[in-house]
Amino acid sequence: MPKLLRIILTATAFGGFFLTGGLLGRLLLPIVAALPGSPERKRARLAGFFLWANRVFVGFMCRVRLIYFQRPPPPPDLPPPSQAYIVVANHPSLIDTLLLGATLPGLTMVAKASWYRSRLLGPLLRHGGHVPGPERRALPEAGTSDMSEGSSENPVLARMVAQLRAGRPLLVFPEGTRSPERALRRFRRGAIEAAIQAGVPILPAFIAVAPPMLMKHQPWHEVPERGGRFTLEFFPIIPTAGRDLDARALNQELRERFEARHRQMLRERDGAAAPARPAALPGA
Repeated sequence: MPKLLRIILTATAFGGFFLTGGLLGRLLLPIVAALPGSPERKRARLAGFFLWANRVFVGFMCRVRLIYFQRPPPPPDLPPPSQAYIVVANHPSLIDTLLLGATLPGLTMVAKASWYRSRLLGPLLRHGGHVPGPERRALPEAGTSDMSEGSSENPVLARMVAQLRAGRPLLVFPEGTRSPERALRRFRRGAIEAAIQAGVPILPAFIAVAPPMLMKHQPWHEVPERGGRFTLEFFPIIPTAGRDLDARALNQELRERFEARHRQMLRERDGAAAPARPAALPGA
C-alpha cells in the first residue's frame, strides 16, 4: 500500500474516532443511559456498547491493513465482567486502550485528566464510567516523593479503589504515559496498591508492536511501510484477596517480568527488521 494512502487512512481513522466519540458521548450515550432497567442492567448495556465500539474501530484499522491484530482468548480464570479485577499493562502505542477494550468486556480505565475534561471526549469517558487520572501539574518531579505510591492522600488511588469495590474491571498503565521506543518507564505502584486494598485479582498484560508505530513522540503521520503487527498476551493472574502482599515487592517483580518480555520483543523486532544476509558462495 502506498505510504500516502496509509497516511490518509490513518487520518481518516483517528478523525473518525474523535468525531464519532464526541457525537456518541453527547447524543447517543445519554439516550442509552436513560433507557429503563436496573443499575446493573444499565451498566451492562453501556459496557456492551463500548465493547462493540472498540471492536468496530480496531476492526476497521485491521480491514484497511493499518494494523494486524488478532484478539487472544481471555485467561480461563478471568473473573466475569460483573466482578472487579485490575489490568496492569505496558503502553507502547496510542491504541493500547482500544485493543484491551476490544478484548476484555466491561473494562474501564484510568483516563488522562485532560481528556476527561475535554468537551469532545469527556462525555464519552464519563458515560463509560472511566476514572480521571492525575493532573499533569500534580505529577511529582524526578527525585521527589510520588503520591501515587500508595499514599492515602492520593485522590486517584482512592478513585481506583472505589471503582474496583464497585465491581468494575479497571485498566491501569503503571508507566503513566506511553513508553519510549526501546525501554519501559518506571512502574508506579498505585495499581498494585489499589488491587491489594480492594482485594481483587491482578491481570498483567503485555502489548508488543512491530514495527514501531503510534509511539510516544512519534507523529501520527509517521507510518511504517507495512501495518504494525500488534500482539496481546496475558501473564498468569495474581490473586490478592486474603494474602499478605507487599506492594513494593510485587510491583518490582512485575516490572522485572515486563522488562524481560520487552527485551525479548526488541530482539524479535530487530531480527525481523535486519536485512537478510546473502548466501555464501560455494567454496568461500
